[in-house]
Amino acid sequence: MNARKTKKIINRGFLIVLGTLVVFGFFVLFFASYNIGVARFGDSTYYLRQQILKGGLAGLVGFFLLSRIRLEILKKYSLMILIVALGLSVLVFFPRFNFSHNGSSRWISFGFVNFQPAEILKLSFLVYLASWLQSRRREIKGFSAGLLPFAVIIGIIGFLLLAQPDLGTFGIIALSAIAVYFTAGGKLNHLALLGIVGIAAFSVFVFFKPYAAERIKVFLHPQNDASGSAYQINQALAAIGIGGVSGAGIGRDFITPYLPEAIGDSIFAVLGEKLGLFGISFALALYLLFAVFGYRIAMKSGDYFSELLAVGITTWIVVQSFFNIAAISGIVPLTGVPLPFMSYGGSSLAINLSAAGIIANISRSAV
Repeated sequence: MNARKTKKIINRGFLIVLGTLVVFGFFVLFFASYNIGVARFGDSTYYLRQQILKGGLAGLVGFFLLSRIRLEILKKYSLMILIVALGLSVLVFFPRFNFSHNGSSRWISFGFVNFQPAEILKLSFLVYLASWLQSRRREIKGFSAGLLPFAVIIGIIGFLLLAQPDLGTFGIIALSAIAVYFTAGGKLNHLALLGIVGIAAFSVFVFFKPYAAERIKVFLHPQNDASGSAYQINQALAAIGIGGVSGAGIGRDFITPYLPEAIGDSIFAVLGEKLGLFGISFALALYLLFAVFGYRIAMKSGDYFSELLAVGITTWIVVQSFFNIAAISGIVPLTGVPLPFMSYGGSSLAINLSAAGIIANISRSAV
C-alpha cells in the first residue's frame, strides 16, 4: 500500500530543479530586460510581467494538466496532435496569419495571441514518435520498416522548418528524434547512414541559403566583420569576458544595452556579464541536473512509451540548452534558438513547462 502511494508522487528532486530553473530564469530575464523595458515602455518590469502572464501561467496550466493526464490518452491521439501541429506550422507561410522577425517567418497570429508553432511541433512530434516506435518495436531494426519511414517523417518536419527558415529548431528536433530512435533499438549503422545523409543535406542547404553560409563564416572568423554580421557574437563574448569570475553586478551595464537579442538568444551572455562564472556555473548545473533527473526517470519508467517520451523531451531541453550556450560562447555557429526557461518568449516557456509536466507524470510510475 505504501509502495503504491510512493509511486504516485511526482519526483521531488525533479520538481525542485525545474522550479529553480524557472525562478532563476525570471531573475535573469528581469535584469536583462530592465533597461529595454524602460526605454520602450517606460516600465522596467514589462517583459518580466509578460513572460509570467503569457508564458508562466499558461505553462503552469499545461504542466498541471499533463502531469495528471493518463499517458494512454496522449498515445491514442498522438497522430491527431501531430497533424494539428503540422497544420499550424504550415500557416506561417500564409501572409494572413504569419508575421516575420529578422527575415524569418516563424510566428503566427490569431489577433489575440501570437506564438511560434515550432514549439508546439517539438512536443507533438516527440509524443507521436514515441507512440510510433512502440508500435514498431519488433521492426525497428529493419531498413524498410524502421529506418526508411523514420527518415521520411524527419524529412517532412525538416522541409517545413527549413522553409521558414529555422535550421536551429530542426537540428534540435532531429537530434532528439535520433536519441529516441536509438533508445528504441535502432541500429548504429542505420544511424551512421542517417548522419551521412544529414550532412549532405546540410551542405546543400548552406549552398542555397546565404544566411547559413554567412553564420559559418562568422563562426570561423568572427574578427573579420566585428561591426557587421559578427557583431552579436563579439558583443556576447565581450559581455561574458567582462563578467569574469564574480560578475560585473546586477546594477552595472557594460555590454548588455548594446547586445542584440539581449532578452532572447543572447540572454546567456547577459547572465555571464552580470553574475560571471558563478552564475554561469549555477545555470549549467541546473541544466545538468535536469538531464540527470530526466534520464533517470526514463530509465526507471515501467512503460516503453513513457521511457521513449521522457528520453525525447529530456534530450530536447538539454540539446537546445547546449546549442544556445555553445553558440553564444563561440563554440558553434549562432543558431537563433532560445535558452529554455530563461529566454523571453511566452510560447517557448509554456511548451517547455508543459513538456516538463509529462516527465513529472512519468515519474509517478517510476520504479
